[in-house]
Amino acid sequence: MPCSTPKITVIDSLMGRGKSTAAISYINDHPDKNFVVVLPTRSECLRYADALDRTAVVPHTEDQAGKETLLSVFNEAVSQGKSVITTHALLKRWDDTSIRELRGKDYILILDEVLDVVEPFRITSDDYHTLVAGGFVSEEEDEISGLKRVVLLNNDYTGKHEPFIQQVSRGNMVRVQDAVCVWLTGPQRLLAFDEVFILTYNFQGSVMAAWLKLNKLNYEMRSVEDGMFIDYKPEYGYSFRHLLDIVQDNSLNSIGSRRNALSVSDLSKAKPERVKKLRNYMRKFFTRNDATAPHLNMWTCPQEFKPKLQYSPFGYIGGRVSKNQLKKMTAEERVNRDTHVAVNTKATNLYKHKRYLAYAYNVFPNPALTKLFSECGVSFNQEQYALNELVQWVWRSRVRAGEKITFYIPSKRMRNLLVAWLNTESPTGLADINQAA
Repeated sequence: MPCSTPKITVIDSLMGRGKSTAAISYINDHPDKNFVVVLPTRSECLRYADALDRTAVVPHTEDQAGKETLLSVFNEAVSQGKSVITTHALLKRWDDTSIRELRGKDYILILDEVLDVVEPFRITSDDYHTLVAGGFVSEEEDEISGLKRVVLLNNDYTGKHEPFIQQVSRGNMVRVQDAVCVWLTGPQRLLAFDEVFILTYNFQGSVMAAWLKLNKLNYEMRSVEDGMFIDYKPEYGYSFRHLLDIVQDNSLNSIGSRRNALSVSDLSKAKPERVKKLRNYMRKFFTRNDATAPHLNMWTCPQEFKPKLQYSPFGYIGGRVSKNQLKKMTAEERVNRDTHVAVNTKATNLYKHKRYLAYAYNVFPNPALTKLFSECGVSFNQEQYALNELVQWVWRSRVRAGEKITFYIPSKRMRNLLVAWLNTESPTGLADINQAA
């Protein structure tokens, strides 16, 4: 392990400002350095690879497929000191070999968009205590965070909790408030690098920012301008006010008036007639605008509620498509058939033609996350987190190209957060965002 922590620089600028372009230029300007570039999607990996002046290993390309596992391709490339372009999904699978190969080689990590560093792992308190009583797991206090880290005592376990045991064996499981187990990415993934760049927007509102504080890792904020990294300049939504026509129709918005309306917990308990009402409201919104051109439509909700809420003209264009059919389609083909865009979609230009948007979701972080940071005394702003998720999703549309959209947000809380952000032109307006909900 390096004798010191890496220098961490957060490049914090609005979507479409050219963060990726600046990162590619930075790599090309440093031919003597080796890089690991981590991106949200395979298509972005290929785009980066084409733009670089050097040859980089991309484990996800067809010429690598079938040779070895993606992880082994990554590990071999790093062992040889080669630059690698890979995905967030593969980073989560890095093992002890990956970390060992990265250490000491002065690699620079460029991370496009924040990582999902904290994820709740569902296991009941009774089941957990059964594993403790059986001598399979125990707890010890983490020296840095003070959290109760779950440690493996005996891996000779077979049964329904094998996935839990596997996560514990990787050293990334903690328990919070005697009830919740959370998979927590260890800081060793970052500590293996000489330097780290994180490309995102509004980093302070992210889970990863809180995670860095939890692990006592400091970072510097910078921005992008004219394809170059510059001193940090906070950016807000004021200059985009004219591009977003937000629906203010009480007859359509009434369904989201309560603070928690359209959250996961609320939708899970919603009666069929209420779900039908939300579906009909979205149908009315799209019909009033341009039902004859559904390829311009884009909507979202948590994935588990999609089957109940999708409806022409915002379901599947040209008829329903089975899951197997969707899996066989390219990303471009899926965009042309399915108007649903996942709530966590980031770093893609595939939807930049979308003009009419509906956001049937009220974002709250999983309670396990807020419990985790609260127990450690780390600040985590739920309103900024919700705003982040919303703005990232909206910026998949033609807004990123400076073109107008019409936007239906039935959740009063989410709508107020966005309006407050659009009315903010300086740091003094941040208080309005935090109080908007």
